[in-house]
Amino acid sequence: MNRVMPLNLLAAALIVAAIPTLAAPVAIPDAPPPGPAQPIGVPTLTTQTLGNGLRIVVAPRPGLPLVTAQVLLLAGREADPADKTGLAAMTTTLLTRGARRGDQPVDAATLARQAEALGGTLDTATGWRSSLVGMTVTTPRLPAALALMADVVRQPLLAADELDRERARALDGLRVALDSPGSVAGLAAGRAWWGDSAYGRTATPASLGRLTADDLRAFHAAQWRPDRVVLVLAGDVDPAGARALAQQAFGDWARPASPPPVSQGSAAAPTLPPVLWVDMPGSGQSAVVVSAPAEPQGHADEVVGDVAQTLLGGGYSARLNQVIRIERGLSYGAFGGSEAHPAGGRWNGQAQTKHASAAEVAQLMRDAVARLTREPAPAAELAARQASLVGSFARRLETTAGLAGLVTGEVAAGRDPAALKGRVDAVRAVTPEQVRDYAARWWTPASLRVVVAGDWAAAGDGVKALGSAGEVRRLPKSALDLDRPDLGVR
Repeated sequence: MNRVMPLNLLAAALIVAAIPTLAAPVAIPDAPPPGPAQPIGVPTLTTQTLGNGLRIVVAPRPGLPLVTAQVLLLAGREADPADKTGLAAMTTTLLTRGARRGDQPVDAATLARQAEALGGTLDTATGWRSSLVGMTVTTPRLPAALALMADVVRQPLLAADELDRERARALDGLRVALDSPGSVAGLAAGRAWWGDSAYGRTATPASLGRLTADDLRAFHAAQWRPDRVVLVLAGDVDPAGARALAQQAFGDWARPASPPPVSQGSAAAPTLPPVLWVDMPGSGQSAVVVSAPAEPQGHADEVVGDVAQTLLGGGYSARLNQVIRIERGLSYGAFGGSEAHPAGGRWNGQAQTKHASAAEVAQLMRDAVARLTREPAPAAELAARQASLVGSFARRLETTAGLAGLVTGEVAAGRDPAALKGRVDAVRAVTPEQVRDYAARWWTPASLRVVVAGDWAAAGDGVKALGSAGEVRRLPKSALDLDRPDLGVR
């Protein structure tokens, strides 16, 4: 009996029959070489000062009717009292949660609606030596945006109920963070490195619980003053127009007769053993952080340091990720970061891995650092990491917000923002020998510190590879105290 082939099978058979016999694989040509480096245009910056001491930095970007305005206070986390860490950040956050406008108090929801009516949002941020309020608006709405920003930084309500709401939100975030090995290792590594310095302190449930609305008002009264504020305008604005707008919004802000407060953290003072393991029984993975010294803010090694740090941990193709993820599959990613302060700096590499391989990852990081101190990087490898730095810089120049962020970063670091014009040439001029010499100068083997957060018992014998019994200290997570310079290690 004849059977009819179903149509779908017939179609499949015809398709297969039509496929020619596979030939030898076709060679894929190499990617074309990159073209010559293109010029990167950094606008000419101007700096002016009002009679009350408030500075104005203008980064003109004509052609698009958009301006990013940032009001920068040259004080931040380093100004926190030792027992009230988190005060500066909390004060900055609450600036936009209620302010007096004219003679009327305006709540957070109304301020948000007023910002939205201008086509923007009121953004805040707090870092080292910086507290910031910013907006991006179209050029015609810039005067109204500056008036709104002036009111929130000069006349905030800093109400107790808003403090309670923000404190509850911050405490929820901390509870989540302190259950994460990555967060615990990062916080503990910073505290272990800096010791009693302000740069090692972090907000904790205890310190946040001590904050009062009166603390915030006193901090604001002492710190927010025109001679400590810089107004950065990036976009469709010229210096003359910027000065007129700044005078209108901030010109009547009186400068106090007293000198501005000065706050600065001390140099690093590590007192713990070279390796600290924060024991988190039941955690899914271990987080590893390796810390090393870095140049202080304003040091002549800054640009070479940026290139060296990028070579080591700045991106997917950097050395840490190459040896830990790509070659050995020990982590989903291994990267580096750094911080620079007037009293010193710190580089850190970090990765998460299985408990049993934590010691191996820590040693791979230390070996990568040591290799950089001995051997100049191959020219092609260095050029690729320099291109990464230059590309990141160039991308930030593409938006008014990115441009303003570059300027505020320079100002907060105490540098002349006009030096941004020479940034690309300085990065491209760094040589392999300079990178090697930088690493040898700053990253000596004895200076490295390791912090691991993870399940000590699950790591088994792998813990022994971290160092001798005298070099490795176990600290139960239940005993970890971030309010103490020694973290609670007995």
